[in-house]
Amino acid sequence: MKNIVSKLILISTIIMVVSGCKKEEPFSKDYDINLPAAIVTSISDDKPFVGDTITLSGENLLTAQTVSIGAYNFTIVDKKDNSLTLIVPRVIDAGFITVVNAYKRSFTTEVSLQPQFYPAVITTWPSEIQRGKAFILKGENIDLIKEVKVNGKLSSIVGSATPTQASFATAGIELGETAVIDVTPKAGEKQTSPLLTVIAPIDTYTPQQSLMLWDFETPPATTEGWGGSPFTATNGPGFFGKEYKVYSAAGNGWNGCYIRLTNDNGGNGFDLSAYNKPHITFLVNTYGKKGYVNPAITIGGTESDKHFTGQGGQYSDNYMIMTEGWEWRSYDLEAMGWADIIGKLDKIDMWFRGGNVGEGDEFEIALDQVMITDGPLTPTLIWDAEEPAGGDLPITFNGGTGLTGYSQGPKYASYLYTVGSDTWAWLGNIMAVGNLTLDPMAYSNGIYINFLVNTGDSEGYAGIQVEQNGNKAANQKLDPAYGDNYKFKPTNGAWEWRSMKFDIASWDNWGGTIGDINLAEPFNLSVYARGGNIASGVNAQLHMDYFCFTTVPLDPNLKPE
Repeated sequence: MKNIVSKLILISTIIMVVSGCKKEEPFSKDYDINLPAAIVTSISDDKPFVGDTITLSGENLLTAQTVSIGAYNFTIVDKKDNSLTLIVPRVIDAGFITVVNAYKRSFTTEVSLQPQFYPAVITTWPSEIQRGKAFILKGENIDLIKEVKVNGKLSSIVGSATPTQASFATAGIELGETAVIDVTPKAGEKQTSPLLTVIAPIDTYTPQQSLMLWDFETPPATTEGWGGSPFTATNGPGFFGKEYKVYSAAGNGWNGCYIRLTNDNGGNGFDLSAYNKPHITFLVNTYGKKGYVNPAITIGGTESDKHFTGQGGQYSDNYMIMTEGWEWRSYDLEAMGWADIIGKLDKIDMWFRGGNVGEGDEFEIALDQVMITDGPLTPTLIWDAEEPAGGDLPITFNGGTGLTGYSQGPKYASYLYTVGSDTWAWLGNIMAVGNLTLDPMAYSNGIYINFLVNTGDSEGYAGIQVEQNGNKAANQKLDPAYGDNYKFKPTNGAWEWRSMKFDIASWDNWGGTIGDINLAEPFNLSVYARGGNIASGVNAQLHMDYFCFTTVPLDPNLKPE
């Protein structure tokens, strides 16, 4: 017995000594298998030019998942157990290479990579600088610029640079009547612009109220077309609520007009005198077939019609529209040919006609949410609530009763909860979407975040958070313009729009520095639930749908600031 006890003590001592000597906890610490780390023994070129292909040689490289220097990731083009073929990223710093494999085991090289850069050359300077707005530099290897200064002050990049151009900010830089831009490349000679004139910013304005012409929740007013071609018009389920669809077994080309929608605002017409850039904006769906519609506007008693031909190159229209599903469209009415559009309009029509859809094709086209907006919509969808999106709360779909108005699509998200004794206790995210970006040029006039909300027969509260590289900002108060104050104003069972300025600089700082958040680079956006200003013990309701970014408000009831 004494020998048995002595052996047990000896075994225990050995185990403790082995455990105490362990320097790394592998990913497989709770298992009996040994998951290997990658090992790099050599680098084919430790002074490559950016964009070059290099090879790492070593062991256990087939399971490599990422290869990086700090935040800069190499592109892996070929993997073998004893080698990795990589492309050196154009934007990178010198440093040691880290290889992380599928088992989360990492290896860092002892040799520092010293990337070489091609000279950056500016071939086109801006002709002038708009005060407070970004300017564009064009040339060769523009993404290899080290720094840009305006009148001696450092200018930050807006969005991502390409080899041929990049945008740089002047916000926060005090400018006089003139400015000089100094560019320092990572390689090559420093370059200085000629003396540039500084002017007041242009094309920056607060959009006027969006005007809803037809949402088709009730049958629209129509007038007879011409040409006598047979057709069917229906007012059934659409993108939001109901659509208006015209169908004919054969297109009529330019031989007539099936039917016209007419809106004269109850005889009062429409006053666009305060608008800056009136656009006609709508949702369209041809269900994989071909269709056409065009606006006609009456000004001062004279009616004229203009056509959709892909103005600006953003659409492929050629007197004919084709889509496989619903698409948002925005057309500049002045650019279409109405030089006097900023003023009083008697009425607006939409003509459903064949256009370039001839008798050899079926004709089908549906519209929804036809509006006048003060600028293009430029929509970026965040979440349409047709399926879960990254949230950790137990949401359901279509969980409301007695809700009125319209949501979007077959589903909407519902979160039902009872507010606890700590009304500000964090409950979790309803949704969390990552890798969002916003084109700084498309959204240079401002950003709105839009969504539909319904609090049923109770109250609800949700906040919005943005996170990027450890910097966090949160909109907790919501928008007082709607009567929201750390909770949504009760909607009494009706679906309501929220179109709120996406101005994160005015939000609460939840960590890091808000000013370091760059919306042109990938960021995460989440919608979270709390009790907020709702009283403890209330059975709260949140029904939400269709989150998207736009440059103008989707809500036709929102008045301009």
